[in-house]
Amino acid sequence: MRAILSDTIAEMVDRKVVWIYAAASVIGVLIILAARQLEVQFHAEGMDMQDMGQVFTSPRLYLFHKFTYYLVLLSILVTAGLIPKMLVKGRADFFLSKPMSRKTLLLNKLLAVWVAYGVMITLVMLIETVVGGLAFGVFDPGVVYLVLANLLAFFVWLSITVFAGVISGSGPTSILMVFAVWVVQQILALHEGVGELLDSPVLGKGIDVLYYIFPKTVAISDQTLSYVTGGSFPWMPLYSSLAFAVVLVYVTIYVFNRQDY
Repeated sequence: MRAILSDTIAEMVDRKVVWIYAAASVIGVLIILAARQLEVQFHAEGMDMQDMGQVFTSPRLYLFHKFTYYLVLLSILVTAGLIPKMLVKGRADFFLSKPMSRKTLLLNKLLAVWVAYGVMITLVMLIETVVGGLAFGVFDPGVVYLVLANLLAFFVWLSITVFAGVISGSGPTSILMVFAVWVVQQILALHEGVGELLDSPVLGKGIDVLYYIFPKTVAISDQTLSYVTGGSFPWMPLYSSLAFAVVLVYVTIYVFNRQDY
């Protein structure tokens, strides 16, 4: 695991991915400062922040919520090609010649990517939290929950890109699969209304089953925001998404063990 993690970090540095996160940090800081200026103007004009929705009622947490979500999306885009790159002829021979099983190799690579890029997400959010605390005068511990929830969502998305990478050997195909799953989960989030429109108990049940099977990363992120702003946290989207990821990882291992490189 340590060797693969070191290789993943070296690969990250070599691909200049660190600079992408640095740019994201700068953009985040600029957004925070702009939001602070906007809040000051609203107060100066005597506008009631409580009547303007969640964005202005808790601007820090809303901004951190959205920013962390898009950091995860960015991380998925920049990591989608790592597994296909590892499995190209020549590199695949190098990794598969090591004294470890294919299962261990794939799991270690998955965890190495999650840890290495998860640390980058956490560092960027640490910078944003400090800047946000200084700008708004409040350091909100709720950011910790937002980061943890999105790191778990990142793991779920990685299970999908790793599966697509092993099956197709293509980074773009991995990204397309992520997009397809994201679209499907958005549609399935409306499963109750869709089931009523279909006017068929069987199809309605099928939609409900798909809803519980498919990952719900958007719901995880949104409901964590609701929790840290005083709402409740339903656990079903989280544990069902993690169950989906674990099952998909083992399906990927099964396929990987039977492929010829």
